Amino acid sequence: MFEENQNLLNSIFLGEVASVHQYGAFIKLAGNKNQGLVHRTQISNSNVDDAADVLQKGDRVWCKVIKLTDDGKISLSMKVVDQGGGKDLDPNGVQIHQDEQKRRERPNSSGRKKIELEAVFNTTCSKCGVRGHIAKDCFKDPTGKTYELLPDEDVPDRSQEPETLNRDIKKLKKTKKKHKKNKKKRHHSSSDSSDEDERKKKKKRKRKD
Repeated sequence: MFEENQNLLNSIFLGEVASVHQYGAFIKLAGNKNQGLVHRTQISNSNVDDAADVLQKGDRVWCKVIKLTDDGKISLSMKVVDQGGGKDLDPNGVQIHQDEQKRRERPNSSGRKKIELEAVFNTTCSKCGVRGHIAKDCFKDPTGKTYELLPDEDVPDRSQEPETLNRDIKKLKKTKKKHKKNKKKRHHSSSDSSDEDERKKKKKRKRKD
């Protein structure tokens, strides 16, 4: 079958659109039972996301055979042929060669960026053995200590509690001591003043007598 179609390679013909899909259109070839596929990337030099936006069943288009496979598949291109008169716009196959190179470099020929998951939650971390994250997202350092994402600000640090408590007790004792001392002083001063008053009263009585 490949040998039968070999003479078709690089040939240009006017074909009819047999069916249209998002990825491309199948074209009827005159005198050939196999249909050729125009991939959406070969419809136009402009970006085509859906072949149905450009082609319809029954349309007559100029195509060039750009590739044949052993199993009889025929790849066609419209963009290298002048659709007004069927002139070959890429006789040396330069553009087709460039397209093929781009396709090999970027297998995802749609041009859309491939989405990859950065985290796999249904897995076990090889670093800490905990499920739910992967090693690169692990918060466990080589010593085995695990770090939290955010510090618990509401929880007070109790690591210095005994020392702080002892310090507070000492302060309290000093304050009590000071308070007692001041109370004693006040008591003595009030006692002295009352004794002085008593002495004065006695003197006054003596004078009267």
